[in-house]
Parts: sequence; structure tokens; C-alpha cells
Amino acid sequence: MKNIAFRIALLGSIVALTACMGKPDLEELVEIKPNETAFMIKLEGDTKTGQAKFMSEEFLEQNKVATKRISIPHRKRSTGNSSYDYEWIPTAKLVTVDRTPVSREWTSNEKTGTSTKNEGIRVESVESIDFSIGVVMTASIPEDKAAKFLYNYAGKALKDVADQDIRTYVQAGLSREFGVRTLVDGQHQKKEIFDGVLIDTKAHFASLGVIINNLGYAEGMTYSDPAIQKAINDTYAAQQSVQTARARVQEATQTRLAAEEFAKAREAQVAKTQLEIEVLKAQAMVEFAKNVKPGMLPSIVPQGSQLLFGLDKPLK
Repeated sequence: MKNIAFRIALLGSIVALTACMGKPDLEELVEIKPNETAFMIKLEGDTKTGQAKFMSEEFLEQNKVATKRISIPHRKRSTGNSSYDYEWIPTAKLVTVDRTPVSREWTSNEKTGTSTKNEGIRVESVESIDFSIGVVMTASIPEDKAAKFLYNYAGKALKDVADQDIRTYVQAGLSREFGVRTLVDGQHQKKEIFDGVLIDTKAHFASLGVIINNLGYAEGMTYSDPAIQKAINDTYAAQQSVQTARARVQEATQTRLAAEEFAKAREAQVAKTQLEIEVLKAQAMVEFAKNVKPGMLPSIVPQGSQLLFGLDKPLK
């Protein structure tokens, strides 16, 4: 019985001693992925850069983490009156920037776009004809621009920047360019319009830490008024009919010209052959004249000779 009581007392002492020791400071390790750039931000103490530079782009660049595994520092904070009433809290925060490229396809067709929603960029022509146009875009964050991105978009993922900031900027640029052109000019100058918007968008977001890798149109113009689309389709069909008719007329003209050239060549060949026959006749008459002696008639007189007085011609 005494042995049992002793064991209970010993166990109680161990529990009490353990409680007095408090919670251990367990090391907190965080691994940084290859597509991430990390920054260790101090939560307490002097930042060494002064209040004016705190959380500036320069400050973030100086606190970039070079290793791929980092240990978060802790300090003891009292939570009660007893010496063992405390907890361990971090004195720094690890902030990461995911640099994975983001691609977007903003279209009006739910089967082709990134989203199932109608996300076509809506604009209008100088005649106030409303339509939407699909846009494809890819953006990324270079390693050396991660601090700039974090400073401008703290806590915001690149995909959200793409769907909100970049999309809005692109829509403003396309609205401006299509808005000063007629509908027909806009149709014919889509490439020039998108090339200009790409240059402008790249320059703007490069200053914010985002690289626009590509930007272009993904589909044709989708008009809000179906009657406009029908009129465009009818006009296109009529133009195709005119082009087909012109092609047929041109083909017939070429055939006629070829026939005329063939006829001319045939007539020339016939005339050439007749001339050659006449030359042969003349040559035969010369040879005949050479062999005729005075007072003699040739034993053989060529057909058509004047000496036959037309007797060789068939009777009618």
C-alpha cells in the first residue's frame, strides 16, 4: 500500500515539474518552392532601414530570402502570473510570391474561355455599335521583379491581378482604340489595335512587377444586336457571290481569248501551208522550164501547168 502511494506521489511530482517547465520552443521550418520568392519581414524590433523605408520596395529587396528552407524565429510571451504561463510567438513573418505564369482567355463563349461565364471584352465603334471581342493573355513575375510585385500588390495573387487589374486595363485600351474607328475599320485593323494595346499594357505592368508575355484576340466580334450580325453575314455572302461571278467572267474571258489565239494560229498555219505549196509549184515550173527544148513538149506535164490549158481540171 505504501508502495502504491509512493508511486502516486512520484507521478504527481513529475506532472507538476513538467507543468512548471512550460511549452517547448519547437522550431518552425518553412520550405520555399522553386516557383516562389520569399521575404522575411520582421514583426518586432528595429528594421535598420528607418521608418520612411519600412515596407518599401528597397526594404523588401533587402529582406529577400536566398535559401529554400527557413526557420521562423520565436520569442516567449507571458500569458499569466506564473513563470510557466507563457507561449511562443513568431517575431518575423515569411511572405511568399508565387511567380507561376497565369494564362487567361476572356471570351463570350462559355466553351472556349477560362471561365464558363461570358467574359468577352465589351467595346463599341465610333457609330456606337456595341460588340464584344475575345482576348488571350499570359502574365508572369520575373525573379528580379518579385519585390516590386509584392510592394504594389501585397497579398494579391497573380491570377487575381490578371482577372481584375490587367483585364480592366486591357478593356480601357481596346475601348479607346475601337471607339475612334468605324465598325469596318475596326474589323480590318484588329491586329494593329491589339499590337498597340500590347505595347502599352506591357509598359504599364512592367513598372508594377508583372511581365505581359502575350496579348491577342481569341475570336471574332460578337455583336449585341443579332440584326447587325445578320446584316454582316448577308453582306459577306453577297460579296462572295460577286467575287464568284467575277471569277467566272474572268475564266470565260480567258477561254475566249485562248480560242481567238488558237483560231489566229490556225489561220496563220493554213496560210503558211498554202504559201509553201505555191513555192513548191513555182519551183516545179522552174525545173520544167529548164528541161523544155524548142519545138518539144514534155512527156510529163505537172498538174496545173499552163500548158494543159485547164484540161486537168475535173468536169463540173
